[in-house]
Amino acid sequence: MRKFLLLSAALIVSFAAYSQDYREQINKQVWSVFIEGYNTFNTDKFMSVYSKDVIRVPVDEKKIFNYSEYKRDTHRGNQFNKNYNIKARIEIRFTERIHVRDQAFESGIYKISLTDNNGKPATLYSKFQVHLIKESGVWKIRYDTDSTEKGTVSEKEFLAAQPL
Repeated sequence: MRKFLLLSAALIVSFAAYSQDYREQINKQVWSVFIEGYNTFNTDKFMSVYSKDVIRVPVDEKKIFNYSEYKRDTHRGNQFNKNYNIKARIEIRFTERIHVRDQAFESGIYKISLTDNNGKPATLYSKFQVHLIKESGVWKIRYDTDSTEKGTVSEKEFLAAQPL
């Protein structure tokens, strides 16, 4: 019985370390690049974390984008923000992170803090879900959806989720 308990404990510790390794890879290869690209309105950096086969579904907009459509839409928004001197900062927290071999599913809540060209602040919360895959050894987002759930996502939910 003691051997069984030791083996079970070793497997749990091994699995936790394995999962942590996936998280560290995804944080470095996807989320840190995503955040930097978003916050600096750098379309190429932002889009570099997406698979060319991505399906992007912004639920509030009732749209579905492929890679080129999403890149064009992101670039248009980034240019507007740059032209009107808008500042943005995105923060991401997680409610679920599941990793199996070369696939992952992550969900959570993001917070966007905006400042317009008059210095007026605004904050937006939204729930997100992504499916990630490894392409040539690098994690990429294959499916991405988000929704403000008609403005009901709250700071309380954001703070309850796990930080990056």
